[in-house]
Amino acid sequence: MSSSSSSSDGIEGELIAAFQAEYEEEMLNEEEEEEPRRPRRRREVIRRDRLGAHDRLFEDYFADDCNYPPSFFRRRGEAPVVNFTVNGHEYNYGYYLADGIYPSWPVFMKGVTLPQSEKQRMFTAAQSAWRKDVECAFGVLKARFNILAVPGRSYSRRTLGLIMRACVILHNMIIDDERGTNLEHNYETVESNVGPAIHHHAPPSLAARIQMDNEMRDSPVYTQLQQDLIEHVWAHNA
Repeated sequence: MSSSSSSSDGIEGELIAAFQAEYEEEMLNEEEEEEPRRPRRRREVIRRDRLGAHDRLFEDYFADDCNYPPSFFRRRGEAPVVNFTVNGHEYNYGYYLADGIYPSWPVFMKGVTLPQSEKQRMFTAAQSAWRKDVECAFGVLKARFNILAVPGRSYSRRTLGLIMRACVILHNMIIDDERGTNLEHNYETVESNVGPAIHHHAPPSLAARIQMDNEMRDSPVYTQLQQDLIEHVWAHNA
């Protein structure tokens, strides 16, 4: 009795094992049919003419008779004086195109928050378009060059200008070298601890600094400048 029961248990176990193996094989076949294996994408190799790029860089900017002399980029090491007249009013400070989070100072020109007239709507649309063009350009440079992603208040004004020019030149060289290749944001940035150098130049006098700060934070001047620019944009685009 026991031998017959043990033999039947063995046959039953073999049948269960065979059925389980067949079932697992069918399930694997169904998965392979539903999700075919995708071919692996090979990494593209960028072949750069580094020696040629070095020669072009030297001829463009560093040779005695270079294609782009220093006069193309700066005026004897001094920042240009910003004086302009718009809508009959004269202003002595340049301004940055900014969004609504910045204060209403003459050095930050924002769009109208709730434009009520056609003039205000046209000015706000133009200001937003110009500002986004600049933001996109700096975003591309920051993604590629880590030195632009760190604080820069301790850099001298001349050093900041040289850094920006160097990054623009290098970016254009990379674009020229990679022209014709199908790359999607293949930036070669690496993490680094590049930081600003500390300069100990004598600051302007306290009275001069207070006067400059007050002029840059003059809200009535900002309101007048914004209104003048609204009229200027309307007059040239209406």
